[in-house]
Amino acid sequence: MNIRIVAGGPEEGLPDLKAIAAMEDRQLWCGADRGALVLAERGIEMEAAFGDFDSVTEEEMDTIRQFAKDVYPYPAEKDESDLELAVEWAYGLNPDKITIYGATGGRMDHAMANMMLLASEEHLKQPVKTELVDNQNEISFYEPGVYTIHEQEKRYVSFLPISKEISGMTLTGFLYPLTNDTLIRGRTRSISNQLNSPTGTFSFTSGILMMIRSTD
Repeated sequence: MNIRIVAGGPEEGLPDLKAIAAMEDRQLWCGADRGALVLAERGIEMEAAFGDFDSVTEEEMDTIRQFAKDVYPYPAEKDESDLELAVEWAYGLNPDKITIYGATGGRMDHAMANMMLLASEEHLKQPVKTELVDNQNEISFYEPGVYTIHEQEKRYVSFLPISKEISGMTLTGFLYPLTNDTLIRGRTRSISNQLNSPTGTFSFTSGILMMIRSTD
């Protein structure tokens, strides 16, 4: 099962959510604050909607209630963001994957907080693949291990250390391979790589790594 969460970021950065909703049966949708309105306006039924909903009118809130099975309102003054509440709910359903839309673009503090949420120890210990997706990027986070990726439309692949450094970084099947190398946070050496085969493998032995797959 894939849980798809829509946050309240700029709509111009969203992919075609209606087309995605028509792709598969084993998916649940969830809205975080204004992201719930985005789903409702597209006629996409939600399993749940979370947030303080301070960015929607009462009329828009009625629209959300028409398309959300459950609505969980929270006060504006709280410790967790609306997206964090939605992600924690998703963990409890033990999905195979969590895909988050509307979490990048717009306010930089929101975008950075959303990325750091997925880079946290609490998230990384979860046995579920989670990524942030917009119409230009896919962002995901990794602990040490061996991972395989496949060719796709987003052809640029960048690796950024979240921790101070990444040790033992090895890339195979890439235009610019690496063997047991070290990536240093703040350096740009591992930006804009590409696969040169249908599949590629990356592995590392220590650190926390962010991978971004992008189009121009």
